[in-house]
Amino acid sequence: MKRKLVLLTAAMLITSIPVLSACSDKDKGAEPVTTGAANKEANINKTGMPIAKEPVQLKGLVSKYELVKDWNEHKGLKNYEAKSNVIIKWDTVPQNAFDERRNLMFASNDLPDFVMRANLSPQLITSYAAAGQIIPLDPLIEAGYAPNLAALMKENDGIRKSITSADGHIYSLPNISEADGRISSSWINKKWLDKLGLQMPTTTDEFYKVLKAFKEQDPNGNGKADEVPISGYKEGNKNYGDQFIKSFYGSWGFGANSGIIAPFMDVDNGGKVRYIATDNTFKDMITFFNKLWQEGLIDKEILSQDMKQEIAKVDDERVGYVAKGNNNLWMGKNRNNYVQNPLLKGIDGKVYWTGISPKVRDLGSFVITSKNPNPAATLRWGDYFLSEEGTALARLGIEGVTYTIGSDGFYKLKDEFAKNPNGLTVDEALSEYTIFQGGGIPQRVTQKVDQSAAVLPEMIANKDVIRPNLVPDAKLMIPTFTEKENIELSSYATDIEAYADENIVKFITGAKPLSEWDKYVSTLNKMQLDKYLAIYQAAYNRWNQK
Repeated sequence: MKRKLVLLTAAMLITSIPVLSACSDKDKGAEPVTTGAANKEANINKTGMPIAKEPVQLKGLVSKYELVKDWNEHKGLKNYEAKSNVIIKWDTVPQNAFDERRNLMFASNDLPDFVMRANLSPQLITSYAAAGQIIPLDPLIEAGYAPNLAALMKENDGIRKSITSADGHIYSLPNISEADGRISSSWINKKWLDKLGLQMPTTTDEFYKVLKAFKEQDPNGNGKADEVPISGYKEGNKNYGDQFIKSFYGSWGFGANSGIIAPFMDVDNGGKVRYIATDNTFKDMITFFNKLWQEGLIDKEILSQDMKQEIAKVDDERVGYVAKGNNNLWMGKNRNNYVQNPLLKGIDGKVYWTGISPKVRDLGSFVITSKNPNPAATLRWGDYFLSEEGTALARLGIEGVTYTIGSDGFYKLKDEFAKNPNGLTVDEALSEYTIFQGGGIPQRVTQKVDQSAAVLPEMIANKDVIRPNLVPDAKLMIPTFTEKENIELSSYATDIEAYADENIVKFITGAKPLSEWDKYVSTLNKMQLDKYLAIYQAAYNRWNQK
């Protein structure tokens, strides 16, 4: 329902926003026109620091994460201001009130020069671009005012394709992750395997036998039949049918050509977008999970419990397997009992680990509005965060003050921030030096600068188990849609996804017998599934033609 409301809001905004310049056509709106633009661009250095030869002043709107100090007095940003000669007056809006404030500003056309942590969906980017309220960045990129992004796109064309809208323009700077944090994991209890003398499973049949042993052979040694072979927890309002089994999609051959591009959706070997939740092989997968459920191998509370309840079960040594997170630090005191399991084969033929996100994340992190008097300076300012040095500023603070760089090129936080003597968390200790907290900023996260648990040596070793089976980056598609397609999607997506999700859960739990599978597929087809898929097919075709 939330997605539907966002799409409808976007459609309403188009009719309520004054159109300043049309830029839905490749030839229209391609040049960001401002008074004295040539003189202003002559003031900007295309590489190095300072960005501006003479000071440039800008007005920025930002969604303020609660831990980050005032952006107008922020030590890290003040350090960047001194280097860049770009001075920004920030309008900081608390994160929980930001979307409403941003939407009202665009609706009234009372716009800042740019928006940081903009949290813009592809649908809203399309709407604001069509209304002429955000400018295309590609002419400025081609003119040399985004050297870091340009280099990344030259090195990896998938980045360019991912950030290019359906009209052929680029409107926003992305969040790019090349570190292991974008790879999800699943965790099997190695302590239990060793105690029971079991080999690590590599097929779904072997996995089933391991789960049976976990349930029946008292691996925690307490003399009680209290083990839950598969467990997990529900995250917020996410559809759970898709989330519950998503980590197994690649085991049955799904996602190999595109990753999972939308709930229950991938691209087959012939380049055709398919709704995998109607596929007979998907039915085989559901049949397997129904068997596990009926035999008590899946935690009956998996559909309702939260993370704290799950951690309590792990702490009590009751859990055999769980597929959650890109690291296992969240699992509590017994986390070291768990390791990444190999990819499980459920079919003959090639299988892939589909739990990997595209390198491009947060497409709507940073946009420049049509009110901006100096877009070249603004783009150079934002592009800095896509450099290693700029990402280090965003995530780690100031070199020599909060972090050092080792001889191996890896960045390391100083102890007073990594292990704060006053008991502050890392995020709290860094709050007046960094802006990454809460996400949603343009950055390029590599293993060198990422300080998250996902790049701890033991976590990297765990990822090495599945790394050979990852869906190739070049195939990981991010669909983008035209304004018309966005409106059409709002007519189909919510109802189709909700119906599929509800029924997948019912099939797994036995609330609906698998004998009704054909009826379920027929109902989905009557919900205009073909038109829904046709929109994604058009997006996929554009992706291949970019």
